[in-house]
Amino acid sequence: MAPSRKNPFTFLETLEQHVSEHRVSFHVPGHHNGTVTDHTLPSAFAKVMPYDLTELAHLDDLHDASGIIDQAEKALGKLYESKSKWLVNGSTVGNWSMLAATVKRGERVYVQRNSHKSVWNAIEWLGLKPILLTPTIERGTGIPTVVTLETIEQAVQEFPGGRAVMLTSPTYYGDMADIRAISNYLFSLEIPLLVDEAHGAHLIHPKLLQRSAIFEGASAVVQSAHKTLPALTMGAWIHYKEDIDEIRLKHALSSFQTSSPSYLIMASLDYARSYLESLLTDEAWSSIQKSHAHFVLELKRAGFTVKVGDDFTKVTVMTYPKNGLVFSEHLASIGIDIELAAVDHVLFCLPLREITKQEIEHWIKLIKKAATHVPIIDEDETIFPFPQTERVSELYTLVGNEQVQRLSFKQAIGFVSAETVIPYPPGIPWILKGERITEEKIRVLLEWISLGRKLQASKHVMIEQIDVIVEEF
Repeated sequence: MAPSRKNPFTFLETLEQHVSEHRVSFHVPGHHNGTVTDHTLPSAFAKVMPYDLTELAHLDDLHDASGIIDQAEKALGKLYESKSKWLVNGSTVGNWSMLAATVKRGERVYVQRNSHKSVWNAIEWLGLKPILLTPTIERGTGIPTVVTLETIEQAVQEFPGGRAVMLTSPTYYGDMADIRAISNYLFSLEIPLLVDEAHGAHLIHPKLLQRSAIFEGASAVVQSAHKTLPALTMGAWIHYKEDIDEIRLKHALSSFQTSSPSYLIMASLDYARSYLESLLTDEAWSSIQKSHAHFVLELKRAGFTVKVGDDFTKVTVMTYPKNGLVFSEHLASIGIDIELAAVDHVLFCLPLREITKQEIEHWIKLIKKAATHVPIIDEDETIFPFPQTERVSELYTLVGNEQVQRLSFKQAIGFVSAETVIPYPPGIPWILKGERITEEKIRVLLEWISLGRKLQASKHVMIEQIDVIVEEF
């Protein structure tokens, strides 16, 4: 019988101990502790495979944690002053689970319009009725930011009975909502505030002007640890408070997540928590922020117009009148890969570490070099605005038996869309299923297709056709 590894070992120490014992594997996965390989496997993968384990007795079970996983999740919860659970299928499964735990089929939920596609997919498959909350648009850049308290108050008054509010904060560009004010308002109405905080796992230091929403009164928060912390892709976690139905939440997590969780991802989550803890000294945090501010200053000295979000790790370079899409291509050609590009801007996600002066000098030199080859935006090129909608509106809810017709883009103007069209990145729908198609939406879609921008959509969308609902009057 295998010896217990519950205490005092950490999750990572337990995996190290297990691998060092060179145990015989008569269990899954099929590489059997990395012994089923040949010479074609790169050495880096060969070294990692023995750590790719399964739910052995001393390695605990993500879906019924009582050992080292439970211990690690409690350490995470202590850090975020909440109850916390690991997610191995990314923030997507967390968004699904938050909604499933708080809103029942057929009930209303207030949702930020520039939410990630995972939120809209969850709403569709869970059978919820969304009330759309339009974010404010930043003057000067045209970039959608956050939803205001006033918008939420209007939504509650015009469409009462909603069971939860679902916001995104920080946004893709690092803008953060006034979570404290919003959560105080919703608390009096007993409406839980759910926050997709995929890009905000690092916003934890007490001296930050705005911290993670879990510290500001949110009922539940989902974070993609892998986006801003040193965790493997798909590594995420969820934090929640006492007003969340824990039984429903755990059932949702068990239903939506894989029954074979990756121990590599979980190990990286434990490391990401440990890494973040090590940075929480005032000195470490100050060094990181100063180095980031120095990078931004050098960008400005080099002639770039820069937007920095409330999250200081998100830096947007406004490229107008030069083409940001072409700028990103030139950056990639010299070894700089960025997070997102649009016609008039590019987005950099900076690492959560101190950036050296040598790195900054080198990066600025390369960025300036790439910019010299970028053409001016043509007069007929669209700077893609956020779709203009009412501040608060109701999405047409499809029940599944609607008559659907495929029309050309221009014929479809004025109809309700029967499908969703998503530019990726950032994964925020341009057209939502159940949303009325406008001339503006079609104009931008045509521009994207002509430029070859990546769209997550049906194949017929790429030949300028879209499915719409045939409405009976």
